Amino acid sequence: MKKAKLKILIGGLLLFLFLNVYTVQSEAATASFTSSISATSVYVGDTITLTIKATNAAGMYNVSRTNSNISVTSGNESEFIENTSTTIKYKATKVGTVSITVSASDMTDLDNSSNKVTGSKTYTVTIKEKSNNSSSSGNSSSSNSSGNTTTTKTPTFKSVNQKVYTTNDCNLRSSWSTSSAATSVQKGTELTLTGTSTQNIGGYTWYRVTYQGGTKYIASSLITYNKPDDKDNEDDENKDDNKNEKSSNKNLSSLKIDGIDMTPSFSKDTTQYTAHVDGDVDELKINAKAEDSKAKVAIEGNKGLKEGDNIIKVKVTAEDATTRTYFITVTKGEGTEVDTKLKLTQLSIERVNFEDTFKPDTYSYELDLTSYVKNLDITAVPSQADATVDISGNEEFKEGQNVIIILLTSADGSETATYQIKVNVPAEVMEQAEEAENTTLYILVGIAVAVVIIAIIVVIRRHRASREDDYEDDFSEDEDKVEEVGRRRFSSYDDRYQTEDEEDKEGEERHSRSSRNSTLDDFLNAQDDDDGDRRPRGRHSR
Repeated sequence: MKKAKLKILIGGLLLFLFLNVYTVQSEAATASFTSSISATSVYVGDTITLTIKATNAAGMYNVSRTNSNISVTSGNESEFIENTSTTIKYKATKVGTVSITVSASDMTDLDNSSNKVTGSKTYTVTIKEKSNNSSSSGNSSSSNSSGNTTTTKTPTFKSVNQKVYTTNDCNLRSSWSTSSAATSVQKGTELTLTGTSTQNIGGYTWYRVTYQGGTKYIASSLITYNKPDDKDNEDDENKDDNKNEKSSNKNLSSLKIDGIDMTPSFSKDTTQYTAHVDGDVDELKINAKAEDSKAKVAIEGNKGLKEGDNIIKVKVTAEDATTRTYFITVTKGEGTEVDTKLKLTQLSIERVNFEDTFKPDTYSYELDLTSYVKNLDITAVPSQADATVDISGNEEFKEGQNVIIILLTSADGSETATYQIKVNVPAEVMEQAEEAENTTLYILVGIAVAVVIIAIIVVIRRHRASREDDYEDDFSEDEDKVEEVGRRRFSSYDDRYQTEDEEDKEGEERHSRSSRNSTLDDFLNAQDDDDGDRRPRGRHSR
């Protein structure tokens, strides 16, 4: 009975091991074609990542789009791949909806070329207007300002009458709020500037303009006093097709005022800035460096500052004589205010370089994971020491886009600010995490099976040892029995041999007596023969 149970246990264990190994091998050998997308709802200017993967398969893939609302920034929409993954990055350029279809073409199983591998998936991406119009970027992530600070401030405008132009495709707002109704205009649109402000509301300094007979509002960083020329609209990749042509690069690589902060933070594509100085400041030291060493920089308006607004112009002349002017509106004396709004002064993420990315007035960031983590180690420090910081969405990341919300609330609850971090988890990163989990599971199962096998071996050995002990005990008892039987038999033999010896002695004694009697009779007979004549032996006559 024990042997039967033991055989069943070992057989079941071997079957379990076989099924596990077979399952792992089957999974590893399965050929497939899959794809995933980082987001299906984005804003103009956002990046979309399309991930394509061929597992144990090789062949072509094709990607098609219904319109040009998105453009390719890296990767190929048709390419041969073999047992690997690739990514295509798109930039959202226009408001609307675009459908992206990914399909396999002439793809086969690497283990059996006669097996065709197919797959097709369509993604519908919605592109919305930005809730803000400024952006910044860093080495490890991209960011977009969204000015989500709750405030009841109303800007005060100083009346002006001047022609200005938009620096990029942007929105004109019906009020000084990013949530108000928007009218989209293209880069270089002519506007009439009717009012300027120095107050920062919702992360922006708003200007009042007239467009098509109506009053609109626009962030100061999105207008320029110079009419953009055609060369400003050329793509950077087409600028230097002919090496003999002169450079048209008229960008600044840096712009600073010694001891004074500018709003917004410097960006080479932003030409409009504001700053505040005390009433006793008459001159500012401007540090401006051109991106192209052959370009020339000229500064005017930074001396003899008067009360109120002063316009400082930083003019960059490219090698080909085209120009771009950066404007700094410096308010001297009255109107100078200290920025006390609630915001973050520090935002850092462990193992992520945010030093060149984080800016207090930038409220939205984007991060692509290259290796899977369940959450991020985030440090967020508010500008007000007694403000509370609440972080949500920073747990158990899923494939695609995950949004982390950082909510700041002042001590009295009158002011809030919201920052968000969009964490994109590509499909290949999630698959690597799942493979790691499966590997860990198989290792644990293997360890458990090994422990069970060792336990079974120990039980078998103990069982055998017990049987050997029982056998030795039985053998010892049998040996004792044999010895006892032997002793009894030998005793019987001794008794028999003793009896025979006694009988032999008695026989010898009888033989001796018989011999003596025979000798005596012979002697007597001989005497009788000698005296035969005198008297007969044995008979007497009286």
